Amino acid sequence: MTDLRLIISRPEPGEWLGRLDVVEALEAAGWTGDDDLPLSILRHPSGAVWAVIEETGDSGLDCPNGAVIEFPSDTPTVVIIAACLAAAATP
Repeated sequence: MTDLRLIISRPEPGEWLGRLDVVEALEAAGWTGDDDLPLSILRHPSGAVWAVIEETGDSGLDCPNGAVIEFPSDTPTVVIIAACLAAAATP
């Protein structure tokens, strides 16, 4: 298994990058963008799906076991990435 190393820079005050930081990290971990909305919906081979729900940055994670997790826009990037990676690794 390859180690995944992430460097996530804090945005400057007033700067908002959407959830591009999450997209880039998940793609590095083997997730792929949806054909129609590649920057808004990412899928993992395990069946996990992460999607940006609104332009405000709210997002959600559908886990392979059927659980659904919603992340408000102020959820730290590392929390979302950790939850997505954990969901994808759960048998």
